[in-house]
Amino acid sequence: MTERQKMFVKFIDNFIKDNGYSPSVREIAKGMGLSSTASVKTMLDRLTESGALKRAGNVARSLDTGSAGVPVLGRIKAGVPVTSEENIEGYIRMDRTLSDGHFFLRVDGESMKDKAILDGDCVLIRQTEYIEDGQIGAFRLNGEVTLKTFERTSAGIFLMPANPDFAPIPVTEYDDFQVIGSVKMVIRSLEGGYDIEPA
Repeated sequence: MTERQKMFVKFIDNFIKDNGYSPSVREIAKGMGLSSTASVKTMLDRLTESGALKRAGNVARSLDTGSAGVPVLGRIKAGVPVTSEENIEGYIRMDRTLSDGHFFLRVDGESMKDKAILDGDCVLIRQTEYIEDGQIGAFRLNGEVTLKTFERTSAGIFLMPANPDFAPIPVTEYDDFQVIGSVKMVIRSLEGGYDIEPA
């Protein structure tokens, strides 16, 4: 792509991230400082032909820069901690404002069922090094990863399950402990599987 074409694609992508929908031809013209919508249409045609943009014919606000979406990074144990393989399985398309600093993990196990997080669900994780007391998050403990509720008490820090069949996991000063992120959303497939695009 030429530098001018890259500027067009960047403007469209940023507009979608800010607004949740693609810009109109007039909005692109205004944003790019152009007085003619004809030149915008010509550029959109070229970008579509080259594959840099996708659009559904002449449907308004149907531009797509092809951003992959939110990555699915494999499984996280809702039970005892397990080693996490951070291989991208695919992507789930969502509001583009979520793409940066977010990822999905598949839930494996039943230890969080009383918080309505079930085996097979996908949880959306926002990456952060800080988590508040009572928040559900993904944690790395001694090289293994688990999904639990963070709880700080006078007796110390615990990773709490939401199922009486599982015991709390204490975190001591001798443990290698890291907050990976907080859970922001749970997606459950009732039938037909998730709409995950391949990596």
